Parts: sequence; structure tokens; C-alpha cells
Amino acid sequence: MKQLLETIIYALVDDKDQVVITEESDKDGNTVFKISASHNDVGRIIGKNGNTINAIRKIVRAYAIKLRTKVTVDVL
Repeated sequence: MKQLLETIIYALVDDKDQVVITEESDKDGNTVFKISASHNDVGRIIGKNGNTINAIRKIVRAYAIKLRTKVTVDVL
């Protein structure tokens, strides 16, 4: 699942070396992906009115449903 997220994020950003995607588990056992990138690339990841990040979250959640798990994607 992390590879799917990396593929999407790397296609959006200019400075791929600045992108850091961490995978953690919360107290309920759900997976949390935290994305950090350079200031300019964060704007590209979020998109106008948050449309891009919402689309990314929908794709990752759809894949997570197939794997019978819950996922959260956060941009730092």
C-alpha cells in the first residue's frame, strides 16, 4: 500500500528527494501514512480546495478495503 502511495505522490512532486512517507499504526491498529515534502510540493499534493489529497485518500482507502484494513493519509 505504501508503494501505491509513493507512486502517486512522486508523480505529483518536483523534488522527490524531499518527500518522506512514514507508515505508523494508531491505537486502534489502523494504518496511518504521514507525508512530508517541500513547501511548494505540499501545495501540489493538497491541490486546489484539497481536491488532489481527497482523491489520493479515496484511492488508498479503496485499496485498503480490498485488504480489509483501515487507512488514514495525512500531509504534514
